[in-house]
Order: sequence, then structure tokens, then C-alpha cells
Amino acid sequence: MSEWRQDPFTGRWRIIAEGRSARPDEYSVRAPPPAADPGCPFCEGNEARTPPESAALRPRNLPADGPGWTARAIPNRFPTVSRDAPPSMVPTVPPFERAAALGVHEVIVESPRHAPDLAYLAPEHLASLFRFFRDRVGAARTVPSIASVLLFENRGPDSGGTLPHPHAQLVATRRVPSRIEEERAAFSRGDLEGRPGCRLEAVVESERRAGERVVHDDERFVAFVPFAAEYPYETWIVPRRHSPTFAEADDRELESLARLLPAVIRALDAVRGRVSYNWFVHEAGPPARGADPFHWHVELAPRIVRPDGYELGSGVSVNPVGPEAAASDLRPAVAEALGGSAQ
Repeated sequence: MSEWRQDPFTGRWRIIAEGRSARPDEYSVRAPPPAADPGCPFCEGNEARTPPESAALRPRNLPADGPGWTARAIPNRFPTVSRDAPPSMVPTVPPFERAAALGVHEVIVESPRHAPDLAYLAPEHLASLFRFFRDRVGAARTVPSIASVLLFENRGPDSGGTLPHPHAQLVATRRVPSRIEEERAAFSRGDLEGRPGCRLEAVVESERRAGERVVHDDERFVAFVPFAAEYPYETWIVPRRHSPTFAEADDRELESLARLLPAVIRALDAVRGRVSYNWFVHEAGPPARGADPFHWHVELAPRIVRPDGYELGSGVSVNPVGPEAAASDLRPAVAEALGGSAQ
């Protein structure tokens, strides 16, 4: 049976159509990348093949742009946004509005090795890597005129990723993207009853009471499959402590997130095979005056099915895996992933 479901957070309507999961799988299981690739620009020893690093995790006695690092941040050679305005632009003529897409686009190479990818890195490496993520987001937020920072990772050919070497990206823009604006509008409406309070926290508490879509619940984070999930096995990871930006996450939160997000990814791999995915951090724009109602969080979007003509033509997502079934699949797999150790 198919049903319409409304996202209690943003108000978007989506269709849950479990019958469509009987269709043949669109993707075969993807093999992991090889352990090394001499031609990969992100592998240790190939630093000269990338732009000069913006920052890196390396011993202080080692020079920049050379071996010995554990993570590197470098400007993206093929950026989505530009640091500098072009010398000239075609002027705006209504109704055709245009503006220079200015900002910062950075690649964060997560490991000097070509494999394994993020979910299978050693725990101590992950802990330092997530602190590095926080530092890069914080640095981007200090750039003048930046209005939004998005930290994200693409894995697999169906994610939009082009290089298998484990890496995340950061795009900081002078314009707030529409999905962040949509979430900010939701936060500004208060809790689910319209009273002052955090709407996302109210949704999380409702999910905890319902229980059927919660994947993991601990003292610092709650992970759940949203009631009106846009993607099969979509999972949100929400910190219990209210904070508008990932840059304000404390070390204990980062240590927990560095365990939980990789565990959810390993659970997804166990349940569905090595599928493509994107994860991204949604956070507020520049610091607000007074208390900011925005609540940062991580969204994991597996790319298991392609949108069809109805979805593209209507703007309505169709999810062929019921959120309750997805959570039931993921819950024991996440528990096992958290109980085991990364390889």
C-alpha cells in the first residue's frame, strides 16, 4: 500500500510506496576501491598534484605539502563557487537575475591511504578527523560575507563523487541555500505546537516516544529514519545539546559522532551492500543575535534508486522502503557495528 506522508519538520509531502521495492535492484554491489593507486592525487606522496594545502594534521616538524600527514584540506581544483569575482559579468536584466557565485570550496582528504573509506578508518583516526572537520567549518565561518557552510561527503558513482579516495568537501557560500532556508523557517515556527522551542528537538522526542523509527539513542545523539524519509534508509543524526553550528560541537560530541556516523554507514553496507551515499551537515548561517533556534544535524542519504519521471515532474519524492522497515533493518546492524571495531 502506498501512502502520502508529511514531514513534520519542513511540511514537505512525500510518498512511501513499499510495493515498488519489488522492482529489480538498479545497482549491483559495488566493490571497494583498491588499497593503493599510484595515479591518485590524494594519496600520500602525490601532494604536488594538488593545490597547496590550507591546513593539515601532521607533526609540527614536517613541512607543508609533503608526506607525513593524516588529513589535508586543499582548495578544490574544480570549485562549485569562486573565491574572487570575475572581472566582468553580464548585467542583470529582469526577469533574468544573476550574481557571481562567490565563496570557498575545499576538499578534506580523510586519509593518506587510498582505502579504506571513512566508515572503516581506525577509531583514533576518526576522532582526530572529526575535530579537523569542526576546525575547517569554523575557519570557513570566519571568512567575510560567508552566509552558509555545508560539510558533506560523496561515496560511490551514484553520489556524484568522482574519486574513490576517502574525502569530504566543504562549500561556503555568500547565499543561503534553499534547503537551509527551508529548515531555518521551520525552526522559526517554534515546536510542533507553535510554542517557543526547538522544532527538531520536538520531532526527535516524538520519534523517541514512537520508537519504531529510532536506530540509535544515547546520551549525546539520536539517530532515526525520518517519518517521511525522502530516500530509502535515510538517517538523521541529531545531537541532544542544542547548538546552531557544527563548529560549536565539543570534543565529547565529536568523539560520539565519529563512532556513530561510521557505524550507521557500516550498517547500511551490511544491510544493502556497498551502495552510494551522501552525508551532509546542516547548520545555521552566520552567528545570530541572541539565541539561534537552528539545531545542527547530520543527514545520511543513500542513493539506492534513481528518481523517475513522476518524481522529476511533480517534485514529490517516492521512497520504496518504508521508514519503519528501514529502521528495523538498520537497528541491529548499527548495534553490531558499534559493538565491533573498524577494520
